[in-house]
Amino acid sequence: MFDEEEPKKIKPIDLDDLSVEEIEEMIGNHKLEIKNLEALLKKKKDKLKLADQFFKKN
Repeated sequence: MFDEEEPKKIKPIDLDDLSVEEIEEMIGNHKLEIKNLEALLKKKKDKLKLADQFFKKN
């Protein structure tokens, strides 16, 4: 039938081979991802707080 594809193996990055520009770009990407994760975390905490307040009233 169908052959299952093997999961793609991610080749580790040798950080010593990166240029200054590549490192700066990676840092910028990670900072953006952190900001997005912090926003997501805040949303989830706000939802939990709202649900907790709702159920405590009843």
